[in-house]
Amino acid sequence: MPIYLIHCDQCHHEFKGLVLANTQAPKEWVCSRCGSHDAKPMHIYDEPHPLESTHGNGCPCCSGLTSRH
Repeated sequence: MPIYLIHCDQCHHEFKGLVLANTQAPKEWVCSRCGSHDAKPMHIYDEPHPLESTHGNGCPCCSGLTSRH
């Protein structure tokens, strides 16, 4: 399950998006702040999602991975 760092060109908000295993990434990302359809993935984290592996540092979706705000 890759975790994407998404950037909105309209409001410059950055947020994370999770794509579940055996599914495709969306063709269009929608900003979670302003609702713009101009959001685009900037980075894909290579680490597996904690639900796919053993971890002890908390969920990277919530706290383990840092993003720019």
